Amino acid sequence: MRGCHRPRSARGAAGERDRLLPDRDGRPVPPDTAAARIARHVAEGATNREVAQRLAVSTRTVDYHLRNVFAVLGLRSRVELARMVEQTEPTGARP
Repeated sequence: MRGCHRPRSARGAAGERDRLLPDRDGRPVPPDTAAARIARHVAEGATNREVAQRLAVSTRTVDYHLRNVFAVLGLRSRVELARMVEQTEPTGARP
């Protein structure tokens, strides 16, 4: 069965953390995509293995999405990703 998505109201504090990351052209990346969720976890300092465990996916899936995030955002490192997330999120948005 496909579609294990929870409604926004069932996500609890995660809905609060939904923020838009701009791509290199300034367009927003939807916050509810797998890539955006992975990017947020990595920006918070999680390793690929930790992200995979938190999201119940393989480390290869995390690596795939993270490489795409780097390409779309024009980034080359986790540090650059963390800085971008820090700049784009509203103050006090972290739970």
